[in-house]
Amino acid sequence: MTSDRVPASLRSRSMTTALNRRRLLALVSVGVGLAHSRDGFAQERAATPVATPVPLATPEAMQSPAQGGNLRLVRPGESLDNLNPAAFAVDYQVTLSYLEPLVMPDPVTMQPTPWLASRWAWRDAGLSLEFTLRDDVTWHDGTPFTAQDAAFSYTVYQTDAESAVSGFFLLAESFEATSDHVLTVSFRERDANWLLNAATLPVFSYGQYAAFWDDQSVARSLSGFDWQDSLPLGTGPWKFTDVSATSARFERAEPYWQPPAWADALEITVQPGLKARLDTWEAGDSALLWPVSQRDASEVDPNRVVTAPAASVMFAAFNFANPDIPGGSYWADLRVRQAASLALNRARYAEEVFDDRIDAFAAGVVSQPWAHDANLRSPERDVIAAQSLLAEAGWLDYDGDGVREDASGLPLRPVIIVRDDARPELHAVLARVARDLFDVGFGVTVESLTPDDFDERWINARTYDLIAYAYDQVPGFTDYDLFGSRWDIRSNPAGWNPGGYANPDADAAIDAFLDAVSLERQRVALQQLQAVTNEDLFGLWFGFPRDTILVQRDVNGFAPNIAWQTAGTSALWLGPVGS
Repeated sequence: MTSDRVPASLRSRSMTTALNRRRLLALVSVGVGLAHSRDGFAQERAATPVATPVPLATPEAMQSPAQGGNLRLVRPGESLDNLNPAAFAVDYQVTLSYLEPLVMPDPVTMQPTPWLASRWAWRDAGLSLEFTLRDDVTWHDGTPFTAQDAAFSYTVYQTDAESAVSGFFLLAESFEATSDHVLTVSFRERDANWLLNAATLPVFSYGQYAAFWDDQSVARSLSGFDWQDSLPLGTGPWKFTDVSATSARFERAEPYWQPPAWADALEITVQPGLKARLDTWEAGDSALLWPVSQRDASEVDPNRVVTAPAASVMFAAFNFANPDIPGGSYWADLRVRQAASLALNRARYAEEVFDDRIDAFAAGVVSQPWAHDANLRSPERDVIAAQSLLAEAGWLDYDGDGVREDASGLPLRPVIIVRDDARPELHAVLARVARDLFDVGFGVTVESLTPDDFDERWINARTYDLIAYAYDQVPGFTDYDLFGSRWDIRSNPAGWNPGGYANPDADAAIDAFLDAVSLERQRVALQQLQAVTNEDLFGLWFGFPRDTILVQRDVNGFAPNIAWQTAGTSALWLGPVGS
């Protein structure tokens, strides 16, 4: 991975949207706010949507909630100068502390649940979506929250010159407040992901920003707004009291339409560098710390460590079109792909690299719990079965060097490429994968490339045999362009499909998904896609890593949230050390 962390609603790297997949990968790597894609490592998620031992609070016995005290959090980042919600220029923890969405991803399943919208309905054969909004919500200055606020927010997300999520709005045609509490979104075409990925973005105040927005004629953006002169308004549990270059301060919002925060105040300080943030947490100056590397977590009192599911994936996709290989690929024969998968000792790297904080046998890349098929599993290691499949496919070790050759003498020497700023755990897994594959006759080379060289290799040269990734997912599935033949990078420069994978049943499942607005129809289509790409193996699945969160001894009430693990600060309360 990389350094910081990005909100689940931003964590897609889909290329059919304006969130250009290569741009978002970079975004994630530098840490926008998918800032997951984090400080030098990445996160992952487990197969089942249940956090291991994850007590609903601190990992020790807790007392009854008590109001009072000040919470402090240290988060990734260098500056809080630009609080434009559409730009995602600051860590998302700041934004979600005071702003809220119409629809909230469920903290366990990521399914859309009512929040500022009490209900919604698709109409006009899936070309319009009508939200009914709550009538008991106010902004922190006391003005009512209305549909005009939501319509304005979505317009900004769609058209702001610095919007990081404009791609989520490509198919949206209009946002109309038909009354104070009814918003209608109209679409040019059905958008399977809009409810999950766009409606879960936070809504901000029309009254605060409209005049500033309207005064701009071209290339509009909220990024130039003076937040020192007018502190950001929100509807959330925390109300802004002050903001500086590196610190945001809040007080408990009262009244609030949900139960109010337990703590009196919250301070979020941004600090670059994972080691510096770990030092801050160890000094007691941050209630929680996330993300955390597996290495750092192993050195902390286990009673302070919470492990929780994360919508994250790790895998290496096969390249079926390497110009350096006669016939284009080592992988045309399914038996060779299956042998490679059987060779992997997933249980070993789960223990050695992740301290078992990964579901290493989870198959596929659909890590969203609402859509993941938990019945699909990668195989246990079976060296004999792998060797037999390779022999059946015509790969034998003719010269006795441990690497197999085909009848023409071509050695089985696949090259795996990976970005050098990918999460360290992925690099550690690949080192073990290379050793595992050698045991059955593959002579693997792993090449760690700069981002520019990585892009040149997979987009233009295509001289590789496996391409490795680790990243987070948004609530809606956006990786159809990874599998679909229409998004083959060789013929579609806006695509992602890196290796020319083509399967008509996979394409049919993708079409069914994209044509669906019903979550159940989407689930059925995605489970068909998972089954197809696991049977006609798309890549080597490395599993779904889990997230690690560190919790101070005097902090109670912590519950992880798969969309953003430290989202629930209003539920935290402070007690005596060791309580």
